[in-house]
Amino acid sequence: MKETFRFGRIAGIPIGTHWSVLGMVLIISGSLAWTTLPYLVPGRSTTAYWITGVLVAVVFVASLLVHELAHALTALRFRVPVQRITLWMLGGVSVLDGDPQTPRGAFLIAAAGPAASLGLGGLGLGTGLLLRASDHGGLLQMSVVWLAVMNLALCVFNLLPGVPLDGGRVLRAALWHRYGDPDKATAVASVAGQAVGALVALGGVAELITKDPGGLWLLAVGYVIALAATTEGRQARHRPASTPTD
Repeated sequence: MKETFRFGRIAGIPIGTHWSVLGMVLIISGSLAWTTLPYLVPGRSTTAYWITGVLVAVVFVASLLVHELAHALTALRFRVPVQRITLWMLGGVSVLDGDPQTPRGAFLIAAAGPAASLGLGGLGLGTGLLLRASDHGGLLQMSVVWLAVMNLALCVFNLLPGVPLDGGRVLRAALWHRYGDPDKATAVASVAGQAVGALVALGGVAELITKDPGGLWLLAVGYVIALAATTEGRQARHRPASTPTD
């Protein structure tokens, strides 16, 4: 995934976004402003819903960056150079220059992202409860809770056991430890990734059959997962120069 905009560096890591991030922001903002926030917090103005929706969408994109930074900073700890972090419509990617020297390092790098999302989710839920207890509910509280739930969902989804998802990379680390061969581990984890992608896509088809437009999103995500898993499986014969971590 090539970046469209470069924002700068964090800990020496180039940070950029693909233009499709704008689509993510628009979809999230529209969904919040038109349906979610009016349902959860009725009686506010359309302007208030839209301002809140846009701000929440931007914060969610920032939480994706935190997820990717957790991967990247852990990789640097294990002396694995990081080429860049790029955010796009379906999430983010941290491009690493190779593997760590041990399966343990690979496991910790893969697990760092979901751990960061889990931490953000827990922090958000706690903040939401404090806001409710202090009578600062309404749009602010619901926005914080929505962000918390989305980060927890991001954590759970990314732990599905198939590359290029983080759970697939955790599986690859375990297989690497078992086989002693990172390429063989990649080949096996890529098969799991293809299966996960197919299941996610089938879930999208099922939603489309029930006339739920959200099925298009799942269909796209499933296709991307299966495609990336297939590509990594083909490259498993030779250790790639750069390994993406989602």
